[in-house]
Amino acid sequence: MTGGLDIVAQNVLWNRLISVCEEQANALMRAAFGAIVREAGDLSAGVFDARGDMLAQAVTGTPGHVNTMAASVRAMLAHVPAHSLKPGDALVTNDPWMGAGHVFDFVVVTPAFQDGRIVGFLASTSHIVDIGGRGWSAEAGSVFEEGVTFPVLHLRRGRQLNEDLLSIVTANSRVPHEARGDILSLLSCNDTGVARLLDLMAEYDLRDLVSAADFIFSSSARGTRKALRRAPEGVYENTMFLDGYDAPIELKARMTVADGTIAVDLSGSSPAVDRGINCPLNYSAAYASFGIRALLTPEIPNNQASLEAITITADPGLVVSAQRPSPVSARHVIGQALPDLMLGCLEQALPGEVLAESAGALWTLSLSGAGKTAFSSLNVALGGMGARPATDGLSTTAFPSGVGSVPVEAAEVAAPVIYHSKEFITDSGGAGKFRGGLGQRIEIGSRLGEDMFMSAAAFERLTTGPEGRMGGQRGANGKVSLSDGTRVTDKGMYRIPAGEYVILQTPGGGGFGSPAARDANALQRDLTDGLVSEDAARTLYKKK
Repeated sequence: MTGGLDIVAQNVLWNRLISVCEEQANALMRAAFGAIVREAGDLSAGVFDARGDMLAQAVTGTPGHVNTMAASVRAMLAHVPAHSLKPGDALVTNDPWMGAGHVFDFVVVTPAFQDGRIVGFLASTSHIVDIGGRGWSAEAGSVFEEGVTFPVLHLRRGRQLNEDLLSIVTANSRVPHEARGDILSLLSCNDTGVARLLDLMAEYDLRDLVSAADFIFSSSARGTRKALRRAPEGVYENTMFLDGYDAPIELKARMTVADGTIAVDLSGSSPAVDRGINCPLNYSAAYASFGIRALLTPEIPNNQASLEAITITADPGLVVSAQRPSPVSARHVIGQALPDLMLGCLEQALPGEVLAESAGALWTLSLSGAGKTAFSSLNVALGGMGARPATDGLSTTAFPSGVGSVPVEAAEVAAPVIYHSKEFITDSGGAGKFRGGLGQRIEIGSRLGEDMFMSAAAFERLTTGPEGRMGGQRGANGKVSLSDGTRVTDKGMYRIPAGEYVILQTPGGGGFGSPAARDANALQRDLTDGLVSEDAARTLYKKK
């Protein structure tokens, strides 16, 4: 028991639990087959108590994975009760409405047994490159076309793998070896987490995690409510428009701040569409709550209690609350815009304290063979982060997802593609007293001189760039084209003819404050480094 531990020892135990999750995540990155997990960290890992409540999460990971996983474990245990599990068992699902929002993300849950009793659970999530169907695109008319969906099943019973499930995965995947390996890497990382958790409990002579959970949850709930009270009570509304697929998408939020809690209603948003950019509410809630916590509670660790003070709701059937069987492959186009929607509400409550809008949706770059050679290449292109109230925005940084990009060398080894260039885009960061982060220009072609297919499902903010704050200007909008002059204007599939290449220009972050107020030395450094042009310095920053 932990009842005898003083507050210092309890805090040390809390941090040790976070280190268990971090080791679990690192094991996943080492074991993963897909570069998007191994190199970019598109994953999550966490430890849960015996009730299925999240105690701690790894620092490595994305809000869309971690915050959805906080609810996934309890949802999965509702289908397969904990009392029916045996040592060595592991559960799995890729149900978008129970997991992380689309069929590519698998959640694996493994119970930790001590003396024949479940004392906790280890869970992890990662992206599997291909699970059948239309592959990674927004072209599907329903989730049934997007790939194979698995309800909650046993991935392992005792020491026996569910080879039937794995056979279905490999039979439907264009990269079967990689798909199987990625699912087994989730199993392996959980086993690492179980071993480390039991070692930790033995070190502290713990028979359960009840007292530890009570301390973590009470401390987190108290700290969260105190931090949320920094925002004045009231009702704040914000609206944002996205490119959408066939027509623009409207996102609306009505935020109520009261007594150390925040409730957000997204019900004014556009209805769900017949393209795969819809977002299940579990994923919308994950990113909306992250936007609030990033501003108001950045020092409080993520767990069940720190999430409970923030509630996200929406009427069913909207683009932010899509119902089965709506297509959801590129759900992050909507979900990852929600932190900026939340920050727009909070800017009204705390004027001058909120960063400018960022590039938003991660530009997932999905290339596949359209000629003799079959391949699937998945990478990401990063835009700029919005400028902050006291400093410039970070360039080519994935906010809010936190995902890195696959290094060029690793991408070229994994698939027959060649990166002709990858560089900052001058003047792409919104002008301001503090400049928005820069976007990047990337040129990619086939190394074999064959046709390729490209999914444009995640290319967002092609119409208007991220908005600035307090007089700061918008960041540059994104642009996508082919070297033959073809413009990419929607989220469809495009053929890149042999000998041609795709040119990506990601959006820059919005600026903060009047450009004329920018420090002269900072502007000169921008000019020297090629981040701002002489023309922009004269016309936007009013350099004399």
